[in-house]
Amino acid sequence: MSLDEFDELNSQENVSPKKKMTLEKFFQQFNTLDMNNYGSWPLSVKITCWILIILMIALLGYFLAIKSKLENISNAQAQEQNLLNEFREKDSKLRNLQQLQAQLQEMEANFNQQLEQLPKETEIPGLVEDINVSGVNSGLKFKNIRLENEIKQEFFIEQPISIEATGDYHAFGSFVSGIAALPRIVTLHDFDISAIENKEKKTDIPQVTYNVKAKTYRYIGITEAVTNQPSVNTAANSAAQAGGTQ
Repeated sequence: MSLDEFDELNSQENVSPKKKMTLEKFFQQFNTLDMNNYGSWPLSVKITCWILIILMIALLGYFLAIKSKLENISNAQAQEQNLLNEFREKDSKLRNLQQLQAQLQEMEANFNQQLEQLPKETEIPGLVEDINVSGVNSGLKFKNIRLENEIKQEFFIEQPISIEATGDYHAFGSFVSGIAALPRIVTLHDFDISAIENKEKKTDIPQVTYNVKAKTYRYIGITEAVTNQPSVNTAANSAAQAGGTQ
């Protein structure tokens, strides 16, 4: 055997094959650890211990500090959303409230305007006189203008006025137009029209008798005195009788 062959054989004997690390050998290393000599621990064991320590610190930090903060943030976000929803709801109500207030003011203005067209308690005799003048100016002849009993409603008092007059159709049409032009609200109901031959003027145009019920309305105010009603009706009937004689 040559010298080179001998050296090659010795080198092969000195080189030992590397052993592969298995899971069983890895756990066996923990059984042979010297707790007083950390430096003698295998590198794999050291790395494993470092990883476990880091994980424990991370878990403790999460449960002791981070978790409560995350819960507070979640609760704050939920409270923020509730406050936003409440704000949107109140903002919507406020916008609707402003619109409703504007509508209410408009309704109050219209209501007050309508109230101004209703006769007050002391204006009924004057209204009867206005009806009489309107009829006379239209060419009607009144036989009777009479106030009937008032009809009390929830918010207003209805005052019927019975009217009986004669005249032609044109005069009655002019009378209706005059009633509509009065500054106070007066409505006409229950028309009863009958025509007979006009013997006085001996003409083909018949003499027409009109029985009409006019109605006016009086608002029931808070301070209205119901006890004054008989005297008002008396004054109004006197004005109606005076008008009917014209």
